[in-house]
Amino acid sequence: MSTKRFLGYDTDENGKLVINRQQEPIVVRLYQEFLDGKTTDYIKRIFGKEGIKNWDGGTKWQATTLMSMLENEKYKGDALLQKSYTVDFLTQKRTQNKGEIQMFYVEDDHDAIISKRIWECVQLEIKRRKKYLEEHGTNSYSTGRKAIHLHPR
Repeated sequence: MSTKRFLGYDTDENGKLVINRQQEPIVVRLYQEFLDGKTTDYIKRIFGKEGIKNWDGGTKWQATTLMSMLENEKYKGDALLQKSYTVDFLTQKRTQNKGEIQMFYVEDDHDAIISKRIWECVQLEIKRRKKYLEEHGTNSYSTGRKAIHLHPR
């Protein structure tokens, strides 16, 4: 398992995931902020403004990165193996596994940063928000007033 772009964990000498205690509070805060009702776009702005360091030590965050962290089973201690695979060993090109090869789900693979209960609550909230956006035919939670443009006749 790669931890190069994976906030909250490092690997030990045996390749096992171990919690990075300096990054752990960032992951916990992300989950809490999301459950408190904030969007990933809003959280990325909070983290950036506060100078919170991301996986590569920078302070620029992406909403898509935060969403993938919220959906990642590794934070609850589980591991889905072979989400991606190498398609060309010469170029080392990898691609997402969409069923071409078998995946393996391992429960309690490593220490969790987020409890299973909190992780499941976040998954339900993600689904609830997606459904809300679909039902309202929008891609934004903005509730700002729409501008009324008067055109002279």
